[in-house]
Amino acid sequence: MFKFTDIHTSRKLSEREVTEINFVLKARAFRYIAAPDKSWLYPETELGIPTWDRFGKEHLFMPDPRSTSFGGEIIIGYDSGADFFDAYGRKPWQKDYDDKAQHDREWETFHAFQGEFARKFGPRRRGRSYEFGSMSPEVDSDDYHHYHLGLEQKHKKYRYK
Repeated sequence: MFKFTDIHTSRKLSEREVTEINFVLKARAFRYIAAPDKSWLYPETELGIPTWDRFGKEHLFMPDPRSTSFGGEIIIGYDSGADFFDAYGRKPWQKDYDDKAQHDREWETFHAFQGEFARKFGPRRRGRSYEFGSMSPEVDSDDYHHYHLGLEQKHKKYRYK
């Protein structure tokens, strides 16, 4: 199950990022790859010795956290009752279900990541999703961008290292 409105759209990639993704696709292909231009079949010629952890300024495969909602509890209703799952698929009787301390750490980490993303990529979002019934902005206002920049510092102890 997933929430349709959380799907990111309108992602803009640089030519370099497209080449990096093509490299990953080629590296992970089991048998065949294809391209309309023969040079696209050899992304390694553009990348030299690629290291995946540096692709896209280290965040090529990450959705823009500024356009990502936080949470994920799922409740499914049946004629005979209901089922409950936390964001990790755990049921209420399982260990760590709805662990408040874990939730709080992740909330702080999420905000620190929003700030890091704003610092690395600026106010223009790298993907958009629906929030509050409409598409998230393509470019954050100066005030909203400064708010995001402040989150990295405010939650710095939770930054990914």
